[in-house]
Amino acid sequence: MTLRALLIMRPDAETRFGGDTVLVRDTAAALIADGVGADVVHTDEPDPRGYDVAHVFNVGQPEICARQIAACEKARVPIALSPVWLDLEEYTGRGQAQHRLFERTRDSAKLERQLRAWRPRTAASFLSLRDRIRLGRSRAAQADLLRRAHVLLPNSTIEARDCLVRLGVRETPFVVVPIAADPTPSSYWQKARNGILCVGRIEARKNQTAMLFGLRNVPLPITVVGAAHDPWPFEAIAAWSKNSRFLGAVDRETLLRLYGQCEIHILASWVETAGIASLEAAAVGAKIVVGDRGAEAEYFEDDAEYADPADPDSISAAVERSRARPARAHGDSLDRRISRLTALQSARATQKGYDIAIKRFTAKSA
Repeated sequence: MTLRALLIMRPDAETRFGGDTVLVRDTAAALIADGVGADVVHTDEPDPRGYDVAHVFNVGQPEICARQIAACEKARVPIALSPVWLDLEEYTGRGQAQHRLFERTRDSAKLERQLRAWRPRTAASFLSLRDRIRLGRSRAAQADLLRRAHVLLPNSTIEARDCLVRLGVRETPFVVVPIAADPTPSSYWQKARNGILCVGRIEARKNQTAMLFGLRNVPLPITVVGAAHDPWPFEAIAAWSKNSRFLGAVDRETLLRLYGQCEIHILASWVETAGIASLEAAAVGAKIVVGDRGAEAEYFEDDAEYADPADPDSISAAVERSRARPARAHGDSLDRRISRLTALQSARATQKGYDIAIKRFTAKSA
């Protein structure tokens, strides 16, 4: 009998598109290809009756995730949870403070001075009392949700460790499910390449402001792709980033061609899982620059350059190191690394998690 899973994502996943949206879609496709019946809904009131397991994604908005899990509990269906958990403490403090600075300052010398003055400060020193209370409450709510699930499906061992140590959830079993790399982009690989590409939703967390400030003197064109769902300081950026262009959201075909044309893809986010855009860019032959705060190192190891998202100079230095690397070639170390991140591998790990959830649910119900 075919296993049936209901994959549940946030209600605005289609209108506020993000990496978790791609993760859900790719997970469903991988499961279906491996013979699992998988349906996807984007709602905070799912109806998982008739399914063998309910798979909830993303505890980033715990109030929404709580309604999703409550509906699954009411329907008496085993719950698998992909936390997609990110530690937002540094981003909430230093990250947002720097973003506000970039919003209101057009003089690059003044920006440099202020950033230099802030560098010795701890990340926690940027948090207000209200921020600390809000983060504490959010973490407590997220930890509760992780404990209510029957199995956790983090996308890296780093995320698993964070759930264990930072959230203190040790009683819920977990299976690490690596994010699969889509092999489709590899057909867009080009030998002649130029410029820097940054793909990601235009938002403070993705840190495009610090990236562009750090690269303002790099003699390469910079193309930024992604939808801006919130107000963004385009005019301020234009004052000190003369070599950049913003394309907004583009269609899939255009995106793959841009990947194939760039020399370097950069995503120096404050927090990431692996960065699906980075995986896709790597698959199509780009050199990779990523941040050092999330799980990027677990996915790319020594095949990428790493930048401190808080330091534009570090971002610039990482790009220079990347430029000094040999040109990418089919079958190189990064190409082989990406090819090992298969959809089948992810599907099988996910099904292992489903099996654990079903057995734990059955044992508790007995």
